Amino acid sequence: SHCVFTMHLDIRSRIESSEKVVRSKLNLVDLAGSERVKNTGSSGKTLQEANFINKSLTFLEQVVIALSSKSRDHIPFRQSKLTNVLRDSLGGNCKTRLIANIWCESQHIHETVSTLKFATRMMRVANTPTINERQDPAMLLKKYKRQVRELRQELAMHDSLANRSSVQYDDFTPEQRQEVYEMVDAYMTDKIPEIKIVNVKQIH
Repeated sequence: SHCVFTMHLDIRSRIESSEKVVRSKLNLVDLAGSERVKNTGSSGKTLQEANFINKSLTFLEQVVIALSSKSRDHIPFRQSKLTNVLRDSLGGNCKTRLIANIWCESQHIHETVSTLKFATRMMRVANTPTINERQDPAMLLKKYKRQVRELRQELAMHDSLANRSSVQYDDFTPEQRQEVYEMVDAYMTDKIPEIKIVNVKQIH
């Protein structure tokens, strides 16, 4: 049977200096060789497994042929679990290496030719290696909290220099909100000439 070993790796800053995370994936794949069932004389469960292997290899070859053809719009990755798992490595953003094992004996000539044809088709598949970066939500939250804290400090310094130490930037209490409503009502009924705006929260 086929053997697929997948390892996921996340690289992030140890000192939390950046919210970027580089995500990598390594696929190590050992493909079972195709077998001519009529030549092996297999039966029962062994025959069934051989048919499954040959079928999955056929689907894999169809994907490779589709990827190497510029006129194909649809790539049948979902035909089998094998092609679906390897879709990143086939024409994706990964680096792919193929090692083709062949036999020199004449009795294996058909399998050797088939393997070499498959390897030749794989050479025509073009990948576009790129760095997979994403934003770490936890690090982004810390960054935004730090920015808010620094902005509050800058506002406090600006208000202090402008003799506006009484201005607050926290959420209004119900009592303070009611005071704003009453102030707006007084202005609308011409009881006061103007409304003194000291921060944006009064407008909201």
